[in-house]
Amino acid sequence: MKNSNLAISDRRFLKSPFFSCYHHENVLYGVYNNRLYPLNCGYDNQEHYRHLRQFCCLYDVPETPLRITGKDKKEFLEKIFTRNIDKIKTGRAVYAFACNHDGGILMDGVLMHPSEDEFIYVQANGDFINWATANIGNLDVKIDDFNSWVLQIQGPTSLDVLSKITDIKLEEFTYYSCSKVKILNKDFYVSRSGWTGEKGFELYSDGDNFSGEELWNYLLEAGKEEKLIASDIASMHIRRIEAGILDYGTDFDQRFDPFDLGLQKFIDFDKSDFIGKEALLKKGNSPMRIRGIRCPSEKPVVDDELQSVDGKVIGSVTAGAWSPFLETGIAIVQLNYDLESLSEGKLRTNSGIHDVKICDLPFHDKEKNIPID
Repeated sequence: MKNSNLAISDRRFLKSPFFSCYHHENVLYGVYNNRLYPLNCGYDNQEHYRHLRQFCCLYDVPETPLRITGKDKKEFLEKIFTRNIDKIKTGRAVYAFACNHDGGILMDGVLMHPSEDEFIYVQANGDFINWATANIGNLDVKIDDFNSWVLQIQGPTSLDVLSKITDIKLEEFTYYSCSKVKILNKDFYVSRSGWTGEKGFELYSDGDNFSGEELWNYLLEAGKEEKLIASDIASMHIRRIEAGILDYGTDFDQRFDPFDLGLQKFIDFDKSDFIGKEALLKKGNSPMRIRGIRCPSEKPVVDDELQSVDGKVIGSVTAGAWSPFLETGIAIVQLNYDLESLSEGKLRTNSGIHDVKICDLPFHDKEKNIPID
């Protein structure tokens, strides 16, 4: 990853309960939802990537879960999300995004229905709670930032760790299942999801009344046989690009609608009205503006310039990495034009001009068999 480093005070940002478990003076932090999170702890990124692909890794991640309750919660969620909320059964979760009135994606994340009385929305970076609250109107709904903190355990052996720390039956806990569990006598939510394209699960605390250091050490001890190690976003970053997992605020924002990203399958046009529906109906299908590139001779980095073969600027890199598995540089790019049929281009980097192949996302496991199986 390409990072710009600034020395700033950390007093205005929240430190996670797990901060002391990995902090040292050379850790590179990012800020996300006003939370500090470890971008790079100094690990060997390629080694940790391989470990993630073979075994499993523990990650401190900064998403913010919000609890939605009240007798009108379903009506409210139908209004602000494009998914059909009535289809989300208790114990299930879905990927869900909210659109503004112009159809641009305002926020994306995982929407969980862990119990009959509540939904949990794990939002990406941004001030979603104030926008959502402004759209409650006269409905009986409460949106609560309940000080939940999030961990992910990802990799082929991760579900074996889950079976050790909870009483969840893995054969019943299928992809995008969710539940409420007790760990170390504290309440947590868990969903079988993640940000790597690997098998994995996410843990969300029910508040902050727990010891982060105790939980962190407990998980690493419980996962010893599964070779669980602590890692950072740097190794996760490589895998999420391979899997074509987009990051809100990095790869796209409100300027992009679901058609631009190829996400129209997550819009239920048959349901009752939702914010942005009219604009999206008028637009209909359009070419994707987010695609991938393969660059065998260089690792792409943020803001590298994508050109057509004849040198015209056609886009730029939003996230890049070297893929050990694919043995090539890969990147997610924003396109400036309708270029769906274009398959070749040039990448301008600090080291010069490189030939690239333009392709659809993801780069690997297009059917999502890895996390599902």
